[in-house]
Amino acid sequence: MRPLMLHALRASLILSAALAAAQDAGHHHPGTPDPSGGTGMGGVEAPPTLQNEGEIFAILAAADRAEITEGTYARTHARSRDVRSYGRMMVTMHTAASNRMSALSRRLRISPLEGAESRSLTREAAATQAQLARLTGDEFDRAYLSSQITEHEHLLEMLDRTLIPSARTAELRTALQNDVRPMVSSHLVRARTLRERL
Repeated sequence: MRPLMLHALRASLILSAALAAAQDAGHHHPGTPDPSGGTGMGGVEAPPTLQNEGEIFAILAAADRAEITEGTYARTHARSRDVRSYGRMMVTMHTAASNRMSALSRRLRISPLEGAESRSLTREAAATQAQLARLTGDEFDRAYLSSQITEHEHLLEMLDRTLIPSARTAELRTALQNDVRPMVSSHLVRARTLRERL
């Protein structure tokens, strides 16, 4: 689990940098992740795997909760109409995704299992929400979108390197590949587009 914890720490540092740079109109974002699942790591490091599929459900639940909470705040506090609309989309789509994954968890009889990664996501989300709550207007809009970019990049990498490879149940793997990953990727593209306009 050490690579996951190190990755979570790196993601937290990246998020802090993104929020600090939110006022920079020239903020640069990396390209869209490879939909084939490539990580750009050149195969140097073997992807970490989870021992229990319940951890996958717990990680996705933590990510959904974060997006719903941040989206709820953004839809009422963002200055830009487009950013408010994006916040509403996050609430709607991540609520639906959470419901689908909960139903799948029950159907497969796999209970969510909290682990280091899901707890780390929850802590990072709380820190992000606290930082966003101190901002207003355009500054909030930029910081919110920057955090969305970082969070969705992080989740995409987790899907490609850890969650999908750890899914041993065919139905769960299919849901991750055909439902969760495309949704996360589309949210990342939209956040980048909006961020570039601010």
